[in-house]
Amino acid sequence: MTIALWVIAVCEVIRALQNMVQLVHVKKSEKREINAYNEFFKRMRQSDREFVRNMLKEYERAESEG
Repeated sequence: MTIALWVIAVCEVIRALQNMVQLVHVKKSEKREINAYNEFFKRMRQSDREFVRNMLKEYERAESEG
């Protein structure tokens, strides 16, 4: 009976650790989503001319680095 209780206790500890890891990953992805939404809305506020100008600058920067 004692062995069974120890096995159950170990399984519960492992399960708690798994849940903790999942919660940490959810929290990190939530921050990334918020950043992506903020960037999207920031770009939506730009005029078409500004958007194209910024895209060309990013493209030129990427070409010069690569």
